Amino acid sequence: MRGKYTVRVSGNRVAYELTIKRNITIICGDSATGKTTLLEMIDTCLRYGADSGIQLECDVPVQVYITDNRRGNWKTQLEEMEGGIIFIEEMNSFIKTPEFAEYVGHSRSYFVLVTRWSLKNLPYSVEEVYKLIEKGKYPGTKKVFNCLEQYYVTHRLSDQMPEKVVTEDEKAGYEFYQIICSRSGLLCETARGNTNVIKAMHANRDRNVLYVVDGAVFGPFMDDCVSFMNHYASDSIIFLPESFEYLILKSGMIQVSDLTDILSNTYDYVDSECYVTWERFFTSLLVQETRRTEREYSKSRLTDFYKGDHAVRMILHAMPEEIRKMFGKMGEEEQLRPEPVHR
Repeated sequence: MRGKYTVRVSGNRVAYELTIKRNITIICGDSATGKTTLLEMIDTCLRYGADSGIQLECDVPVQVYITDNRRGNWKTQLEEMEGGIIFIEEMNSFIKTPEFAEYVGHSRSYFVLVTRWSLKNLPYSVEEVYKLIEKGKYPGTKKVFNCLEQYYVTHRLSDQMPEKVVTEDEKAGYEFYQIICSRSGLLCETARGNTNVIKAMHANRDRNVLYVVDGAVFGPFMDDCVSFMNHYASDSIIFLPESFEYLILKSGMIQVSDLTDILSNTYDYVDSECYVTWERFFTSLLVQETRRTEREYSKSRLTDFYKGDHAVRMILHAMPEEIRKMFGKMGEEEQLRPEPVHR
């Protein structure tokens, strides 16, 4: 399954409009924010159709898995719902298992998980964690309108310049940041994986640090990190590009057909059966498009082309200006053009 879909659920007193564009979407938030009402309305509409008084609109099938009306094996039940958007409530503990994560990784469905848990078994994007918000009432009625609002910002800013850069990556991405840090007079180290970023924050709690993580898969770890930074490291910054490979593609140094559209409308290109995350899609695309050229990319190590001054500056300039400025002269504005490709 691929694409972006809008789900509209409407009854006499409340209405929801949700846009779903990745295989894993998280709706979190406190009690009494409308999460349970949303699931119950979808379930009632599926059970009773027009007699329910509820309208459910979407260009693909919408299903819901609620504990009190589902019996038997969860995998069997989900297989019967394949090919659309499946809402699952948090009382179903199987969503925390490795078996569910494996199933999601090859499914033809999109999953909307309504939960307050951080599901560390699943690689979901920071950008696809939402809370329900009330956007007011429809004109002339008492119907409350609800929609999704992103739970996290893409990165947080600080007036303080960082002393150190910590990356969750320990391979090609880490090597890249080592290069720009060495030229900018900054320390650089790797946390050696997403699960260790919070440990790095504890170890560096008295320093101003720029943390760089792949936003496409960091969703499960974001809450712990934001909470820690709010309490103990308010001057530190967290930068969440989709992935290092995304930055390379965004830099324009690789010639890819329809690249602008791919980066702007990635949901139209990522098949959920093939790629559990957009990070894997960008990596696959970059590897495929650079194979047997001087720009051949390897995720395991940074090849010589990407260590060159021109390539380093192009990748750096694919970052937001406020992040780029943290690297001093390396991040200063200049006209950068892709060099010719030699096959």
